[in-house]
Amino acid sequence: MVKWQRLSARNLRDAAYTFSALRNEKIRHEFWHRPFDRRAINHALRKGRTKLQDAATHRIQASVGEASNPREGRQTPFTGNVLFYAQHAVAACCRKCIEYWHAIDAQRPLTEEEVQYLAKLVMLYVDERMPDLPADPQKVPPLTDPRGRSSR
Repeated sequence: MVKWQRLSARNLRDAAYTFSALRNEKIRHEFWHRPFDRRAINHALRKGRTKLQDAATHRIQASVGEASNPREGRQTPFTGNVLFYAQHAVAACCRKCIEYWHAIDAQRPLTEEEVQYLAKLVMLYVDERMPDLPADPQKVPPLTDPRGRSSR
């Protein structure tokens, strides 16, 4: 049974409870356990933890920060970036999920405090799933597709 009052408090000190509740929903559970694709891992390594934190804040603001998005429900891809996995895992992937799980009205833009809260949840997910991610960017060779073309 989910204690919605605890979730709607949006308390990062209670993130362990938030994460345990999210893991009980099938789609969230999937993103807590699905292996990252190579492109996502490489992206995280190229950024490093420090730059990934900035990218998480930017990603939340750009993808779900506004009240209306013509791509609502489809603005967060499923693969290619650990931030995408994280957004789905912590229910920060679309305004409908944010409203349902975090009690943030979907009909208004996110406040800076709400953006920071969601970005920090995203990074707590990254910390849990990639505990050895270095703080600084790493040099990672580009991937090549089966036809031999370079692909980041």
